[in-house]
Amino acid sequence: MVELHGWLTIQECYGDEDKLTQTEIDAIKSEISLILSKQVTGITKRHANGGTYLDALYCANHRTDEVDDIIEVFSDVAKAADGSYGVIYLRDDENAVYYNEFQIFVFKQGKCTKFKDDKLSPCIPEIEADTGLTISKDSY
Repeated sequence: MVELHGWLTIQECYGDEDKLTQTEIDAIKSEISLILSKQVTGITKRHANGGTYLDALYCANHRTDEVDDIIEVFSDVAKAADGSYGVIYLRDDENAVYYNEFQIFVFKQGKCTKFKDDKLSPCIPEIEADTGLTISKDSY
């Protein structure tokens, strides 16, 4: 099972937005439009209160290319508009390293950094009952 939840607030620059010219802002917006033209499954672009936001929700029985596509779009947007910030929570119970944990992808200052979650993980017993069954990483 794969479960991905994410959000990204898009801001053109990190720090003082007045340092950008209108030409630079237009170039950033154009690059973001190009990135978002990929129409990746699971991503919704929203406008609210004068801002632009991305939401991502993807759930499937097995990991597919869409998971990597969502992470790539968030990373590319955060890099193009380095004032953007957000997170993706990813759980993939078939991943040999993270099978019982969420992975957190944090987007800020134009970069994507991956962390192990310590709030919902380990998934068993934090959010699921321990049935006493032994799960072997080698079986994946």
